[in-house]
Amino acid sequence: MTPDPFFLCGFGKSGTNWVGNLLNLHPAIRCDGEWHFQHFLHAWEEFAKHPWQLGSRQPAQRVARANVERLIRECLATLADDHPGITLVGDRSPRPLRELVRGSKTIYVFRDGRDVVVSYTFHHLRAGEAHHFPKHLRKAFTRHQQAFRDDPDAMGPDAPGLLADEAWVRETARFWGWRVLKDIKHGAGTDTPTLLNVRYEDLHADVAAQCRRIYEFLGVDPALATPPEQDARTAPGFDRDAEDRQSLYRKGAVGDWQRFATPEFTRWLREEAGEALTTLGYD
Repeated sequence: MTPDPFFLCGFGKSGTNWVGNLLNLHPAIRCDGEWHFQHFLHAWEEFAKHPWQLGSRQPAQRVARANVERLIRECLATLADDHPGITLVGDRSPRPLRELVRGSKTIYVFRDGRDVVVSYTFHHLRAGEAHHFPKHLRKAFTRHQQAFRDDPDAMGPDAPGLLADEAWVRETARFWGWRVLKDIKHGAGTDTPTLLNVRYEDLHADVAAQCRRIYEFLGVDPALATPPEQDARTAPGFDRDAEDRQSLYRKGAVGDWQRFATPEFTRWLREEAGEALTTLGYD
């Protein structure tokens, strides 16, 4: 039997890796990423959007969309190869909320944008490349990245490094807010039979209850899942007593932004992403 597809998405550094690891605790589920199947949908939209293109006409438009969905399904099905018992295969990609396979289920993860900005900054200081960012940010980013690589533990409340750079913080906050507000227009924040919203902070507060929600949404028995544990990076916080700034799983904390919350940082976040913070309940 071909396994059913599902999708796990959200803004980067909002907890999609964590939720993906939790999903993989269930014997009927295999979730992996990053696939970024939205690129196939974008190609179909380009193929079909102009009335002078034959791809915009029926039945060609319908046939093309069906084949995009078939391609996604078949790629995801490879996750179940050599894994008997897998009935659900999922794509974990930090991407905007869009329905890629019509009728399929999607889990959308969201997190306090202030914590996202901090986690996003540490992630890119560790693994990012300056050319990925707008030109006006590259010089400061390169300088702070070198300082971070020289001493990853130097950044703190009294030396916030890149998190004290106004242009960087504003641009990152603006990007998060813009993306989240677009996702809300596509349904984020409202649960439906095919969309489950998972708040990062709720996972921390009661990971067992949130796992039950997720498993039941996907139609599998929660009792069959292995409980979360630290060694599998599925328990809240990864390691409560440590912070590994050289790891993808740096800290996994709630409210970590407050360590860097200078009055300027807080004001920049509010000015650039206030609407998104308020809409999601992060006042």
